[in-house]
Amino acid sequence: MIRLPNVVNHQNAIEVRQKGLTQINIQENLVDASALVEFDSSIIAVLLAWLRINPNLQIVNAPDKLQVLSKVYGLDELLQLKEPAGI
Repeated sequence: MIRLPNVVNHQNAIEVRQKGLTQINIQENLVDASALVEFDSSIIAVLLAWLRINPNLQIVNAPDKLQVLSKVYGLDELLQLKEPAGI
């Protein structure tokens, strides 16, 4: 499972993307977004880059703000973010 860090923004997005691409290349299909607290639209670019490599990627435990951001960009159907368990 790929675990997103607490912060993803324009300053660290390339690093996060590269780290995730390495894990995806090892056949990883699950991204845990539960730790994500502070982020900007760079997270969308990171997730789209990962989805290009692995279209079967599932993003789980997406915080509400990330779900809203994906809807604002019209990408909610493509990203198919999953809410935290129990909600």
